[in-house]
Amino acid sequence: MTNLNIENPFTSDKISTVNFTSKKDALQILTKAHTLHTKNPSGISKEKRIKILENLHLLLLKNKNKLIELSVSEGGKPIQDTKLEMNRALEGVKLGIQAVRNIKGEMIPMNLNSASEKKLAYTQKKPIGVVLSISAFNHPINLAIHQIIPCIAAGCPVIYKPALSTPLTSKEIINSIYEAGLPKEWCTYLICDNETTSILAQSDLLGYISFIGSSEIGWSIKQKMAPGVRIVLEHGGIAPVVVAKDANLNNAVPQIVKAGFYHAGQVCVSAQRIFVHEEIIDKFISQLNLQAQVQKVGNPKSENSLIGPVISKSALDRIDEWVQLAINEGATLICGGNKLQNNCYEPTVLLNPNKNSLVSKEEIFGPVICVYSFKKINEAIQLANNSPYIFQSAVYTNSINSALKFTETLNGTAVMINTHPAFRVDWMPFGGQGLSGEGLGGIEYSVHEMLKKKLIVIHQD
Repeated sequence: MTNLNIENPFTSDKISTVNFTSKKDALQILTKAHTLHTKNPSGISKEKRIKILENLHLLLLKNKNKLIELSVSEGGKPIQDTKLEMNRALEGVKLGIQAVRNIKGEMIPMNLNSASEKKLAYTQKKPIGVVLSISAFNHPINLAIHQIIPCIAAGCPVIYKPALSTPLTSKEIINSIYEAGLPKEWCTYLICDNETTSILAQSDLLGYISFIGSSEIGWSIKQKMAPGVRIVLEHGGIAPVVVAKDANLNNAVPQIVKAGFYHAGQVCVSAQRIFVHEEIIDKFISQLNLQAQVQKVGNPKSENSLIGPVISKSALDRIDEWVQLAINEGATLICGGNKLQNNCYEPTVLLNPNKNSLVSKEEIFGPVICVYSFKKINEAIQLANNSPYIFQSAVYTNSINSALKFTETLNGTAVMINTHPAFRVDWMPFGGQGLSGEGLGGIEYSVHEMLKKKLIVIHQD
């Protein structure tokens, strides 16, 4: 296969055709990037990096409507959410500028003993080398920013491989990066098959791999990568949410609805497993049911649509298969549970699925919320923690003692109190543990991981 048709997931119309890069050409791209880093181990000057990012911010601001429209067409996220994604991307570029200004080493104390007399020592931060960024489909604008801008800020050459279902938006962003002043050899756009991607990821010419996608592929890449290469893996999760007896449901329910159905549930920290105290579960289900049924499903280009399509027909079929299987295994269907036209799925709520059902154990990546009842807080903690996926989790409670207990005992790289598990701002650390991944995202955290320390020791006569 030499080319790839990109289709609108809502209409199934062809948007564009992109050409695949051959294995040979991909390896040449990597070799050239490595040579570039070898010749320029400190990267482009920090002053130039800042200027490029300042120019890029202006260009993205100028072209934002075009990017929003393209992203909606290829990815299917509703336009109102895509506008927010665009705003995040603009903020991300500003954070990249800030990250450049914060790159610094440290003084190492000397003259503390006879061996260190007349010595001056300090560290510098240097670019780690070539970065291979392998991206996912669900946030075409913001993922490109998060996987390219830190590389520019750190001074690393980057090879960006977008998801094959949503490659067009990132291409426009990279063209803007070139227009902003970055020489093309410092950022390469790569469309290639999975075999070629795997070969590149095993190369010792890399310094760093940034991967966003499935845990199966991510862990496979880590097992095969060359010694000395760093990696960050951002996989999915089955974000647990605990709703305590004293929770404010008027606050909790709308947030859980948004976090569970946002972008048709195609978010790595989407609210999927909700554990609700048995004394309030009837009231919770009633409110959840009402709000789920008023979520407007439809054309993502419409300002009125809250839920758009899932990314493909195969994803739609898998989601429905898991839901029907859960119902057959004992779950009560509260609402939804049907495939719709245009690769859309009804916002679905399941009550008390079997703990061994796929919807209870694996990330469904669809607009499906599973609700489970519990009696005591310790039981809720045990249920929520019963997963090898550890990412962001959330708790709703009006008790400070309960909140503090949850922060100590609930698994998660982040625990949200009285806000949903999909909460994120781009200056905070973001990443999973266990099967959900390793390493940290967040613009400045990513820049930090793409730098290596160099110790300088000077003897003074």
